[in-house]
Amino acid sequence: MSIARGTPDRLRRTHRLLIATALVAALWGVRTGLPLGVGLHFLGAAMLYLLFGAPRALVGLALAALLAALLGGTPLVGLPWAWLANGAVPVAVVWSVYRLVTRLAPPNPFIYVFCVAFAGAGLSMIASLALHGAAGAGVEPFVALGLMMGFGEAFLTGMLVTILVVYRRDWVATFDDARWLAPRA
Repeated sequence: MSIARGTPDRLRRTHRLLIATALVAALWGVRTGLPLGVGLHFLGAAMLYLLFGAPRALVGLALAALLAALLGGTPLVGLPWAWLANGAVPVAVVWSVYRLVTRLAPPNPFIYVFCVAFAGAGLSMIASLALHGAAGAGVEPFVALGLMMGFGEAFLTGMLVTILVVYRRDWVATFDDARWLAPRA
């Protein structure tokens, strides 16, 4: 009996996605409460997008939201909202930043790390908290909190992506060697 070609790599990628999903669910469990009724926590959505691409990241974030709800982080009724605000919107923001940087910026790994990973993650946190604010007590306090939390999210994501780009580039689905490491003329 032989294993189909490509299956081991796909299996390894699935294992990495499941491990990352569990880590994101754990990250969502470490939160601080606000008087406005929202718990602040790191998102990890930008990291999942950069590592696995949008479709797998959205599936992983849905699983993370379910796992966080089952562990007592959010009620099951709030699952769609948690996935939208903490998953889909941040992934859409990072995807938009990635597309914009890919189209306009020169091919340089530092551009990828600083603009896509660092800035994209920070903007995704701001967008997530602005969405929470729009649904609740007003946007202004959430944008201010988003700026503070956004820096932490950006630093964490930028640092991890930098390490992975240096040591395990093949794990970062959005980092294309041909694009970001293009030889200069």
